[in-house]
Amino acid sequence: PIEFYSRTYITEGLKDLLSNALKRFNNLGGDPVIELQTNFGGGKTHSMLALYHLCSGVSLDKLSGLEQICSEIGISNIPKASRAILVGTTFNQTKTDVKPDGTKVNTLWGELAWQLGGKDGYEQIAESDRQRIPPGDRELAALFEKHGPCLILIDEWVAYARNLVSNSNLSAGTFDAQLNFAQELTESAKRVSNALVLISIPQSIDEIG
Repeated sequence: PIEFYSRTYITEGLKDLLSNALKRFNNLGGDPVIELQTNFGGGKTHSMLALYHLCSGVSLDKLSGLEQICSEIGISNIPKASRAILVGTTFNQTKTDVKPDGTKVNTLWGELAWQLGGKDGYEQIAESDRQRIPPGDRELAALFEKHGPCLILIDEWVAYARNLVSNSNLSAGTFDAQLNFAQELTESAKRVSNALVLISIPQSIDEIG
């Protein structure tokens, strides 16, 4: 985190993103869900890394360029956040993923819960993962509250979901389940004052759809 911020020029766009995140993690408002639309090479990975490192537990005074942002918001520290990184192209939708602690994960929501809270986090929505049916927004909100502050970064979701079209028997669940999960995820983030979801979508009509 220290090296990353020492080499990063904070643009106005990145400043807005960091300011919003700092507000969320300190229960000071801010948008719960951010849709990051960029052209290829438009800096989405850098933006996601900036938030990832922001939540690492390193004190803000060691992260270059954040002094003014913190001063404007009126904060001097940030609690270490639980982080979940979901990159659609890294998962195999046909297989159950066995974690180092023995947890068996099938779906994107199972992966989300395990990354945020390990085995305990997974157990909060375990039945939904086994049944391949996304948990409701109340269950997700309870997960975020227990393991908050929470940062959820999602990339290549379209690449993940399109492999589920016309394949209803995969471990990952159905394509329609992904649509339901997307709605429930955003609704649950609104319920919890220190949860932030950042979804990266390439700037094209097909991908946004």
